[in-house]
Amino acid sequence: MNEKKDLSAILDEIIANGDEIIKSGKSILTCAEVVIKALKEMKALCTTTTEPALSEKPKPASLPDKETAAMEYTFADVRGIMAALAGKGKKAEARALLQKYGVSRLSDLDEKNYAAIAEEAKVIANG
Repeated sequence: MNEKKDLSAILDEIIANGDEIIKSGKSILTCAEVVIKALKEMKALCTTTTEPALSEKPKPASLPDKETAAMEYTFADVRGIMAALAGKGKKAEARALLQKYGVSRLSDLDEKNYAAIAEEAKVIANG
């Protein structure tokens, strides 16, 4: 009968430890769920960019006609772009660009050239 008591005590101990293992497993599962949720949220933050994914090919942009493009830039827009160019230490390039369009001051520039000069200034500023 001693063997039955010993076996019973061992089985009780295994059952008690099994309950603790189950509780621990549930805690680990809860922690894992929290970690997975946080990782998914982090991934969502990292993947919401304006750049296309590597597998996606960028779609070619349609080029606006000259009249539409000219209307896209105001004098204030062009002035800001040219000021930024000069602020980057490219004052000579800004003057040369104005001279290319036959003017010495931005206020003398024809509105139809706003888009062209703005685009060229951006290229110079970034190049």
